[in-house]
Amino acid sequence: MKVHNPMISYHSLEGGKSDRVMGVDAHPDVCQGVVVFATVGGGGSGEVRIWSIAPGDEQPKFRSALAKGHDGSVNCARWAPDGCRLASAGDRGTVCLWRGGSDAAWWCELDEKNERARCDHLNHADDVYDVAWSPCGKWLLTGAIDGAATVWDTCTRRPVKVLRDHAHYIQGVCWDPLGSYLATASSDRSLKVYELPPKWHASKKNLKTTTVRWWTDPHEIPQKKGKKTAEEPKAKPRSALFASETAHASFFRRLCASADGSLIITPGAASKDNAKGSVTLSRTQLDRGPVSFLPSPDGSATACRACPALIEGGSSSLVAVCAHDAVAVYDVSSNSPRALASGLHYAALTDAAWAADASLLIVASADGYLSFLRFEPGDLGAKCAAPPRVPLPAGLDDLPRAPPAPQKDDDVVLVGVTPAPPQAPSTPGGAPASPAGSAKKKKRIAPTLLAPPTPVKSPAKSPA
Repeated sequence: MKVHNPMISYHSLEGGKSDRVMGVDAHPDVCQGVVVFATVGGGGSGEVRIWSIAPGDEQPKFRSALAKGHDGSVNCARWAPDGCRLASAGDRGTVCLWRGGSDAAWWCELDEKNERARCDHLNHADDVYDVAWSPCGKWLLTGAIDGAATVWDTCTRRPVKVLRDHAHYIQGVCWDPLGSYLATASSDRSLKVYELPPKWHASKKNLKTTTVRWWTDPHEIPQKKGKKTAEEPKAKPRSALFASETAHASFFRRLCASADGSLIITPGAASKDNAKGSVTLSRTQLDRGPVSFLPSPDGSATACRACPALIEGGSSSLVAVCAHDAVAVYDVSSNSPRALASGLHYAALTDAAWAADASLLIVASADGYLSFLRFEPGDLGAKCAAPPRVPLPAGLDDLPRAPPAPQKDDDVVLVGVTPAPPQAPSTPGGAPASPAGSAKKKKRIAPTLLAPPTPVKSPAKSPA
């Protein structure tokens, strides 16, 4: 394993100071080892920046910036499984769906081809901390600080389910790669797992919910309401599974599901002896508590990202656990990390992203920098196989692979695009001079409100 930490300001504030990197995610397409990824910052510029890094490079190259989609801090960015869309979420309840080509090269050549990515908006009532795509790419799960998790239909851009089961901020969401459940983690120290039956999106019934909050121990008896008798044994206080908001000093609890969908890995956990780390839960046996505890290498764990590639010759489930200033790659079948890197940054880690072929792990930090962990063949297993690409969902088949150039009235533009040619000089009368044979500019017609006529009173007759 090789680690690189280039001193590049990925998002800048006024005065040239580096802004916090709140989220990072890699495109599902890897061509000749080149990894394309997106970063978002928390300083209020509202930009989503696209970068690429080649196998032999130690630092990435800036490709383009998607601007004017957000009006404030951007907290998260996630590519859809089809690679055609990028979801970014931030403060003030704004969620942007950037649409373009399915190949990673399309997003790298935006500035050169003078093209733009189309932007659709989904509006929350409050700040959004995390998003997750469904395996088919049609549904998007978002979690906000008002305690609401919303499932959106990305074809119609309408909410399908609104889940209001948390009492505090939702700091992380995930979707099962098999499409059978979704999960949310909150600062109220609970995990909610929702089962997805067939045709769940067309049903008005509430989803079956399982809440995970406590360590399961047969010696710990839950407290009973009412008066206690002398014969009843004294109940020991139950141990909370997740750390409190004070002990977990982070905006995020970004959980994930394993590559095979059998486990849920949740950060922000605390063991009974107050050790900090992450827990793995079996989705079929949630009532039995955690399957294993993954100790955090440094402080409270803030984010978990499962390796998307299937590892042959061992366990198929690898997960990267980000802590305060260290990242560890665990095999979920054991408590010992396969790879560990510490002392990388001056501030807490915020997010991580895997390349589709597991050759690269990108780690983001609140100090404004990224670290790149490059794995050689055999470091993580005998062989890594990238997951198959997902086709576009029904309803998005008409998506153009090369969107038109931005117009003057568009509210979404691309930073770095060649400006439009200057307008023709004006005539002495003030009207612009148009060349012969050119089409006339269409005028915008303003609607006029029509009201029923006011009846006119006839003059009163004078007495004879």
